[in-house]
Amino acid sequence: MQAPDAQTPEIIHPVTVPRSGHSISRSLIDPDALKVLYRLNRHGHVAYLVGGGVRDLLLGRRPKDFDISTSAHPAEIKKIFTNCRLIGKRFRLAHVYFRGGKIIEVSTFRTVSEFDSEEGLITLDNTFGTPWEDAFRRDFTVNALFYNIADFSVIDYVGGLEDLRKKVIRCIGDPEVRFREDPIRMLRGVRFAALLDFRLEEECERLIKSMGDEIWKGALPRILEEILRMMGRGTARRAMSLLEETGLLSVLFPEMAAHAREEGIGPYLDVLGRLDSRFESTGETLPWLILSCLLYPWFEYRMREGGDTDLVRAARESLTPVCQRIQVPRKTQDRMRQMLSAQVRLFGLGQSRFRPGTLLRKSYFEDAFTLFELVAATSEEGRKLISRWRELRGEPVRSQAPRKRSRRRRKRGPRPGKPPATG
Repeated sequence: MQAPDAQTPEIIHPVTVPRSGHSISRSLIDPDALKVLYRLNRHGHVAYLVGGGVRDLLLGRRPKDFDISTSAHPAEIKKIFTNCRLIGKRFRLAHVYFRGGKIIEVSTFRTVSEFDSEEGLITLDNTFGTPWEDAFRRDFTVNALFYNIADFSVIDYVGGLEDLRKKVIRCIGDPEVRFREDPIRMLRGVRFAALLDFRLEEECERLIKSMGDEIWKGALPRILEEILRMMGRGTARRAMSLLEETGLLSVLFPEMAAHAREEGIGPYLDVLGRLDSRFESTGETLPWLILSCLLYPWFEYRMREGGDTDLVRAARESLTPVCQRIQVPRKTQDRMRQMLSAQVRLFGLGQSRFRPGTLLRKSYFEDAFTLFELVAATSEEGRKLISRWRELRGEPVRSQAPRKRSRRRRKRGPRPGKPPATG
């Protein structure tokens, strides 16, 4: 699907699927999102449910977010909703607040972004547009579908419905141009392919393999954000496979890629697969746990090959280059270092000289033990150690505390002015 140029006429006819032709029911849409859609519509504005929410509803998945796009400008949205705040500098968004801290994000239809002539990076994205322009400025066809609250139809300007049917992640427009506009789209493509269990369209995949180094021209905080999203929502194993297949693993984590070439990708997939299972049961997405699981096979390899007995130093030396490259916050780095250095002690229960109670009382023990449960479950011996540590966790911590040294009582002479006792 080619994006329109500046000369494209205003009238572009989309594929419109009536309510009888699709599976989206209003009962599946967040009630507060429906309130926003209805009120915008009553005030004479076009209002669509957009993006991943429409995609997930059509696939029978539960959407994480319900985002809305409208013809109303930010000031008009704020006038309609008293429970609204406008945010953002590059493009003004409206956040409509509801009870329990829920936020429904509302944006005005945007036009196709403008780019820098030399680098091709997005430099201005703050002009209002029409629905078809808003569809064509998006990254992938499956994310550019609209649900119209006026007649409950699904609107498709870019061929997203066909790509949903084929289970393919396809760029809107020329993939090379879109990746140069925003290099982080390469990571987003991998994330969506992992999330939906879709395949990357052939040209997109080829360009990701050849343009991977361009990622560093994107915003570094967004790189970390995409890594945490793709690894932290039950799709880490699939995402790791795709990163290796597309060559992005070598771009982002060259140390781990070299290790995987030497010993295979299996250890990474095993740990990340168990992280996925944990997410399915708990729904937790802790950044330090996600990144520690991702890096553990590399850390274990470094410990095995280097033989460093200073666990804290070994953990720091393993983590520092990677964490600096993707700008992991210092607080997260510190917790990862504690968790990784504790693994040797957790595996050494009954063999080393340290008291288990010392480790049990550490503030980071619970996080370290959660990681241990994921990495040790590969072997029978590891599962036995997990059981033994669980038994120790069930004991009062004070039973593991070292006994206080008894103080020897000092012999005292008779108190001044008092005669000594006689037999």
